[in-house]
Amino acid sequence: MTEPPALVSPPTAPGKISSSELEHVEQSVIRAAREAGKLVASRFEGILEISSKGDKPGKDLVTDVDKSSQKLIAGIMAETCPSHMLLGEEDPPDEEPVAADWIWVVDPVDGTTNFVNSSVIHAVSVAALYRGVAMAAAMWVPWPNKAGFLLMHARVGNGTWMEGSKEKVQVHPASETGVPVPGVLAARPGWFRRMFDVSEPLEGKLGENRIGGSSCYEQFMVARGSMQYSITGYAFTWDFAAGPLLVKEAGGKVLVANSERKFVEFEGWGQNYANDSATCGRMRNWRGLLLLGAPKTVDFLAANLRPRKSWIACLPGRVLSKAGRVFAKSQQ
Repeated sequence: MTEPPALVSPPTAPGKISSSELEHVEQSVIRAAREAGKLVASRFEGILEISSKGDKPGKDLVTDVDKSSQKLIAGIMAETCPSHMLLGEEDPPDEEPVAADWIWVVDPVDGTTNFVNSSVIHAVSVAALYRGVAMAAAMWVPWPNKAGFLLMHARVGNGTWMEGSKEKVQVHPASETGVPVPGVLAARPGWFRRMFDVSEPLEGKLGENRIGGSSCYEQFMVARGSMQYSITGYAFTWDFAAGPLLVKEAGGKVLVANSERKFVEFEGWGQNYANDSATCGRMRNWRGLLLLGAPKTVDFLAANLRPRKSWIACLPGRVLSKAGRVFAKSQQ
């Protein structure tokens, strides 16, 4: 079952965590993202070992870089936070382990198909969750600056920062009414209008759409203020473990589509969290569709998007073959 999580209030979790512990976890996550990013960059446009996770050639690609990146992150976690466990996109276990209180949720290369095809739109995403709620996160992306990358990080209550900068990161300012700003980038799926009807106040005012092929990269751009909003998914837990915290701590708001395809507050995977294998299974199998951006922008979009009754039949096969098919089953 991949039902989006219900509203979960996180304050009870941080109360059990000291500020020094949380800062240590954040620094560990930053180090992991930085070192994994360095590894990924060193292999860009090089010789790769490429395979497909499923039975369709060219779909769901995975490379030796994905696996090496995840292994490197796991090693740093084991060294710096030995009581934590890792939930990653690559090499799922034969049997789900018992969930620890702290879980690092990792996408070692988000946008693998882009990476394989020499596109710089890819990312490394690392988040530390306490009982299903993101407490610290870091995301690395290639960038045309002197260093060759940007590294964004956050921890709960401390804002979002770009490594090497003394100014906090902020989402793009919303218009006075919340209507998307003309000429400013936004991101939404190609099948967006097959799933939603657009109300008159929003029609023709959706911003400048760009589809990059990496959900994490889009969330990075929203937190940075380069994109005013993103509607992204359906995607996995590791695609949405770090980005929402980065966006929220940058002054943004994050909603998730519920079973009726209405957008509600997204707070993570804390509901019914238990130290058992079923919790790991639910987190690994979860899929979601998120809306992220400045609060006014997000609220305006959510108020003016109406679920289409016939959306399931209209979705392209590649979406139905993944999260869309699972979500469709939950409607029956």
